[in-house]
Amino acid sequence: MPWWVLLSISSINIFILLCTIRSMSGNPTTDIKKQIEDNDLRWYVLSVVSGQEHIVIENLRERVKKQDLGDDVVDYLVPVVNQTHMKKNNEKVIKEKKLYPGYVFIKSKMNDKIWYVVRNTPGVRIIVGAETRPIPLSEGEYQNIIRQIDEANERASLVVPFKVDDLVVMKTGDFKGMKGAVREIDLDQWHAIVNIEILGRMTPVMVDFSKIELVN
Repeated sequence: MPWWVLLSISSINIFILLCTIRSMSGNPTTDIKKQIEDNDLRWYVLSVVSGQEHIVIENLRERVKKQDLGDDVVDYLVPVVNQTHMKKNNEKVIKEKKLYPGYVFIKSKMNDKIWYVVRNTPGVRIIVGAETRPIPLSEGEYQNIIRQIDEANERASLVVPFKVDDLVVMKTGDFKGMKGAVREIDLDQWHAIVNIEILGRMTPVMVDFSKIELVN
């Protein structure tokens, strides 16, 4: 699994843990009285049935429209990134992958009515936070999600200057100057497997794209 996917999964788990800790602080009676009264538009995280993220958004749009909440719930997001794969014929294929499977993000105000409408939408399990107190993402947490999406999509758009069976030369490291044939290309991890002759035997070596170049 790509490192940025592992990082993103860890990030959402950390956020959920922080929400739980935040919800346990303060006076419970006071919190309940104030819990759902926020007229600012903020991003909230919904735990939903995995694989039904886009269906949940359609359900939310319909319920929001029926309840005349269009000015209160203004945006929906299922973060996806582009992942690239190489076919055996060296054709580059780009596919979308959900960054947070099982989660949907909404930009919304929050009050009793909105909370009730959202949490009772088919496919929605909970609004992340406490049972009676939704907790929004901070601006930094939201920007981190957008940064992950942008970085992954930028990587997917990059052009690899070589393909399987091309002859390349090592630019740095212990094998600097040695030549070998590209055996595999991993666009997600941004590295290649190159066959290099070591002690008379062809040995596969994993190397970052930036450390090899095509032999003219």
